[in-house]
Amino acid sequence: MSTSLTFANAPAPKKVALVIGNAAYASNEKLKNPVSDATLTVNSLKQLGFATTLATDRTAAQLKSDLQTFSLAAKDADIALLFYAGHGIAVDNINYLIPIDQRLSTLKSLDLKRDGVSLRWIESVLAQSNAQVSVLVIDACRNPLMRGAPTQGMVDPATPPHGTLIFYSTAPGTQAGDGSGKNSEFSLAFNRNILKQDLSLMQAIMATQADVSKATGDTQIPWVSSGLVNDVQLSTAKPLAKLSKTDKNTPLVGVQRGTETKSEPAALQKYWDENLARLDESIQYSAMNFDVNSKVILEKRAKTGDVLALTTLGLVYATPEQVSVRTMHTGYGLESKPVKSGNGVVPYNPALAVKYLSQAAAKHFPVAQTLLAELLIEAPKGVPRDYQRAESLLKEAASTGYGRARLDLLDLNVRRGNYSPEELAKELRNNSSTIKNYMDRWSKPQSPK
Repeated sequence: MSTSLTFANAPAPKKVALVIGNAAYASNEKLKNPVSDATLTVNSLKQLGFATTLATDRTAAQLKSDLQTFSLAAKDADIALLFYAGHGIAVDNINYLIPIDQRLSTLKSLDLKRDGVSLRWIESVLAQSNAQVSVLVIDACRNPLMRGAPTQGMVDPATPPHGTLIFYSTAPGTQAGDGSGKNSEFSLAFNRNILKQDLSLMQAIMATQADVSKATGDTQIPWVSSGLVNDVQLSTAKPLAKLSKTDKNTPLVGVQRGTETKSEPAALQKYWDENLARLDESIQYSAMNFDVNSKVILEKRAKTGDVLALTTLGLVYATPEQVSVRTMHTGYGLESKPVKSGNGVVPYNPALAVKYLSQAAAKHFPVAQTLLAELLIEAPKGVPRDYQRAESLLKEAASTGYGRARLDLLDLNVRRGNYSPEELAKELRNNSSTIKNYMDRWSKPQSPK
């Protein structure tokens, strides 16, 4: 779209919204669902009485113009709401939205500082409107190019200005799903909950967090950062009760995690079928690139119950240092010296690995269940051997179709003498495709695409 935007006058109470869907990025950076997510949101907001404008596939110049026009339209509004679906990224601790004429694979900090559309700038533009409440809903971080990197995604920003709330589709440093159907999991849940007339803004946010957590097996948790003083009713724009400090600042408002948020079996199985390999690779890549900076980020995420962070830290602490001999040139000629391999940041600590993995396994995450079972089987120093618990964990993980769990379960049954030669041959035949696919996958060097 190349035309400038216009906004119709909204009836009292004055509620205006700008909805943006960016999908038509270059080559392999294209996204599937942002435009349909934006269209869904426009329809929902119109039902709530918002004067709403849709903008799709915007360049940097167009997006900046859109936002400035929106700020004028939101002058003295009761509620001004911006919804964005598309690529987003954090650079130098600043969150940016990515227009379609910018390439994530080649963007540099200098480019973004000069031409980028940062959330800080958007906050300042909207502040000029003097709207009573400003809501920014950011369904971003769908980037597959850097998946697995602990610092990929948005950062946890400073508290927004007074009267502004920012709702992110996923926690800082993590990736959001683009969705397997027409819409992302976040957009579906957000639109479903804002249309519930009995829910306030914060109640709809809490419900969305719980729904997305449930639908993704706790691997994607929406994040809220609020400068609001009062809650608000979206349908009427009426201010409600004052928000507590906890309501405004906790990243997991109202999300009760664990067995009570476990998704319906069929829905969760579909999610695992489509995403488990990606999540597994993401964890492996994060562990391989573990450093001092990512340690801080992962530990912060782990405190919120983030299963990906918990599992990554578990894998890091479960990986022993190995000493190899390397021959090198020195001032005395060729010398052989022992060289340690490992992450070089934290020591090998299987007991701590069990602690992290147990938290993630309790949330029914198959990768964590499998890694924990392997430690319980091998019983390194500080970890008691527990074949019974390991078998229970592997059975649940294997039921999702996770290849590593199936192989480990087969190995455990062989160790325990549970198979006759005929039964073992049958199991190998039944799992032949799983074994081949898993071995083929990990026989090649893994790197982010």
